[in-house]
Amino acid sequence: MSSKIKILPQNLYNKIAAGEVVGRPESVVKELIENSIDAGADEITVLIKDAGKTLIQVADNGCGMTEEDAIVAFQRHSTSKISTYEDLENIQTLGFRGEALASIAAIAQIELKTKTISEDLGTVVKIEGNEITEASKDSAETGTSIAVKNIFFNTPGRRNFLKSNQTEFRHIYDTFVRQAVSNPGISFRFFNNEELIFSLRKTVLSERLKELFGEEFANSLIPVKVEHSVVKINGLISKPGFTKKSKQDQFFYLNKRFFTNKSLNFAVYSGYDDLIEKGDYPSFFLFIEIDPKKVDVNVHPSKLEVKFEDESAMFGFIRKSIKDTLRASNITFDIGFSNTMSFENTPDNLEHKKPDVNFTPKGFNSGFSSSPATKGTTSVHSIFEASRRDDLHTDNEDEIPLNSDEGIQKNIFEHKKDEDEKFNLWQYQNKYIMCETATGLMIIDQHAAHERVLYEKALMRLNSQSSFSQQLLLPIKVKLTKIDFQLAKELQEEIHNLGFAIKFVSNDVIEITGIPSDVKPGNEDKILQELIDQYKEYEVQLNLEKRDNLAKSFSCRSAIKAGERLQHQEMFNLIDSLFASQMPYVCPHGRPTVIRLTTEELDKRFSRS
Repeated sequence: MSSKIKILPQNLYNKIAAGEVVGRPESVVKELIENSIDAGADEITVLIKDAGKTLIQVADNGCGMTEEDAIVAFQRHSTSKISTYEDLENIQTLGFRGEALASIAAIAQIELKTKTISEDLGTVVKIEGNEITEASKDSAETGTSIAVKNIFFNTPGRRNFLKSNQTEFRHIYDTFVRQAVSNPGISFRFFNNEELIFSLRKTVLSERLKELFGEEFANSLIPVKVEHSVVKINGLISKPGFTKKSKQDQFFYLNKRFFTNKSLNFAVYSGYDDLIEKGDYPSFFLFIEIDPKKVDVNVHPSKLEVKFEDESAMFGFIRKSIKDTLRASNITFDIGFSNTMSFENTPDNLEHKKPDVNFTPKGFNSGFSSSPATKGTTSVHSIFEASRRDDLHTDNEDEIPLNSDEGIQKNIFEHKKDEDEKFNLWQYQNKYIMCETATGLMIIDQHAAHERVLYEKALMRLNSQSSFSQQLLLPIKVKLTKIDFQLAKELQEEIHNLGFAIKFVSNDVIEITGIPSDVKPGNEDKILQELIDQYKEYEVQLNLEKRDNLAKSFSCRSAIKAGERLQHQEMFNLIDSLFASQMPYVCPHGRPTVIRLTTEELDKRFSRS
């Protein structure tokens, strides 16, 4: 009987193993930039075409390689970074596993040109699917240039799973920015389809952030620097008044290596305490220095995950560092802190005294109005009129179930009123609309309700490809990051259909000349920026279809917020528009917009039944 268990051929094994290291073009960019940094380069150029699908080229002025090293470098488990287990326990470099070049060579066509400072001629190596097709000498500058062409050319199934060029470009852009942030002492150039995206000079962190994110954003940051015998942390965090509505621009580095950790992200967030509102997120660029023996960066080939020897202590250290920084910055309220903190103790041994702050929310000028009822739905106006005519009256309450959609609408204003008498509506904590009904109490989440209304309007505009803008008296210029500018160009037609009239002025500046009727005047630039930010976040997290993503993003960022005070007519109009929508009982994200408490339920709670 022949054996069923076989040893896989090396070329097949390499293709399978490459999937752990190379998931998309961005993975290649990350590995090649890290190799350039490890080679001591202080000048790095990144060039991509077709979002890296056709070409990824990274060139540096590092130490270069000899011909022998250049050939061996593409064999699996070959590395110059470690040689013993002790080296693995004390990793100081970004790369160390010896998998990157072999994995890339398994699924792409590669041309390498490299030269050391002591050599007169450089080495050229060409590889296709792990097979060396050429090794020769040629003139070259000191350093290394690697061109990766036609990624996944021999694994078409994986190539078919790549996303749109814009999505793949955005992943590459994010990786480039992460490396540029952590290495301000290196000059970088970044080309996309021969267009220069960034030309970054050697500088310091604060200046590098201005180049990448804009001067206004960089000036909203405050420095963090805290040292402990075991760990050090330094970097920059946003002032409480400059938070964002998405979790972007949050960067953690461990010994200059970018990593992600939800627990430590929350440690930063909790360090702000009540200085920021729920749903707002701070920006931060935090660099942790710790003995490599106390962390494990060898969790996954992507090297984005890190295990700490004592993560709870790290949580407490970061949280207290943020608290102390904010307290010392003279921009926060007077908050009481405990002066004792041991890195070895539990994460939270800090006392907190809530500041006594009188907060008066800004007034709200409603952007919504009463809408005609959609077919198959009932508006508040029609309910009120039907109530006055007794059209909704029935001798048998059970004929329309109270917990049905029709039943809830029926009971909004079942009791008769005079023509000029107002509905019994009031606002609770500037967050919920309370509405007395004949059978109890209806509570409406004003943000979720407005989201539903705006979402359906936005979808209608996007699907019908029709738009109406309110023209601005004075155009507003908005400076975007390079990636946001590229995304705005890609979504130009859809943004126009939503009601934004924009012009592209330069390679990072747009001009807003008109806004949707649902956007409050005075927040035009903020709403557009938040729309773009939310779109990017939804695209990564939820993988939504473009129009649905835009409609959800627009409704989320344009809807009235918790804390905004509404006038009686505005509350009435919102309820009217909500019950005229096709799906009034949930927001676009599935959260309820309305809950109902019957008098019978209340009586039971108070033991009256």
